[in-house]
Amino acid sequence: MKYFKTLLLSLVLILSGCTNNQQAKPEDKAATESNKEVQTTKENTDNKDTKESANSENDNFDKEGYPKVVTDLDGNEVTLDKPLDKVIIQGSGSGGPFNIMMYLDKDNFLSKIAAMDDGVKINRNDFYKRLEEVMPEIEDVPRISDFMDNDFSYEAILNSDADGIIAPISYKTQIDSIKDKIDIPVFYIDYHSQDLDKHLQSTKLIADVTGLDKNLDELTDFYESRVRPIVEKEYAEEERPVVYLEHGYDGEEQYGNTYGSNIMWGKIIGDCGGHNIGTDILKSDEAAPISSEYLLSRDPEKILIAGSIWKEKPHCMKMGYNVKPEEVKEKLDKYNTRAGWSDLSAVKDHELYVISHQLVRDMSDFYAYEFLAKTFHPDDYKDLDPDEDLKEFYDKFMPIDLEGTWSYKYE
Repeated sequence: MKYFKTLLLSLVLILSGCTNNQQAKPEDKAATESNKEVQTTKENTDNKDTKESANSENDNFDKEGYPKVVTDLDGNEVTLDKPLDKVIIQGSGSGGPFNIMMYLDKDNFLSKIAAMDDGVKINRNDFYKRLEEVMPEIEDVPRISDFMDNDFSYEAILNSDADGIIAPISYKTQIDSIKDKIDIPVFYIDYHSQDLDKHLQSTKLIADVTGLDKNLDELTDFYESRVRPIVEKEYAEEERPVVYLEHGYDGEEQYGNTYGSNIMWGKIIGDCGGHNIGTDILKSDEAAPISSEYLLSRDPEKILIAGSIWKEKPHCMKMGYNVKPEEVKEKLDKYNTRAGWSDLSAVKDHELYVISHQLVRDMSDFYAYEFLAKTFHPDDYKDLDPDEDLKEFYDKFMPIDLEGTWSYKYE
């Protein structure tokens, strides 16, 4: 009997111990899960703090100097809390912000473009192909119609991820027609008027809007130091050579545009100490051909043809990356076959020149100022070296090398 009592007691103790162990397991599991939650929460908190810290640092970096009020070249004021992430750009091949954004930060400017027109690809194709070689991602940038073609839709703007639009002020009429349908700011720039201060203001505006300010001070200082001494030098009317400049879009077959006193080449000629015969017959902001009779009657002392590589115009006066000097001379020989040109003083005196049309309405047009000033007043600018300055500009601000022909004197 004593044996059975002892056995029964042992069984009770064993069962009691098993029960206690089974009851402890959920508590241990809960404790383990609780510890895991604490650890996970701590990790998440640490990660969150790290991310918030990083975001805070980025916000501080992005917003340095912001919020700021920017004023565009139409007088519109916009308050920016920070630089815009992406913008639609217009006039990429003709006085728009594309080149300026590149000069400001050649390594990062494409990331700021939400969409662009194809002007630079069409009208500056030699330039575009070289960009494509060094940055093939340029082909991945979304494309949008040129607003000046009047075939664009505001839906395309709304469907982009743009925070704003940067366009030449000449696009204002087209953009005003849809402005009430889009909910993003428009910033107007003005390089066409060839006004030194407007060039500088437009460049700073682009930097402020996009945040591409890496080279802002160096770029504006470079430009102003070369252009201001030229535009501030005064010449009496009798000291100014009589000048005719023609846009070489159609080559020798047809007279191209010349320019009024306050636009593009017309303004540059006046600023460089020449008398542009276009100012005597055209409105100040007009670009249009003049008659051959008028040209022959004025008998200019100097003639300039502005050339480029226009894909759709195989007979144009070509200038730029792919052009050799002998090709320019061969083309000028054809210009000299125009009726009456062999009797012009400029032709007889070998005062016939070609300059690249890419070097106008842009921060690279300092070269045009230097070349024209030296052409019109060689004694006053004998120490000026436009080609050397253009080489320096490329070294500082361009992602491609300088090559080709940018100016030429007929011999």
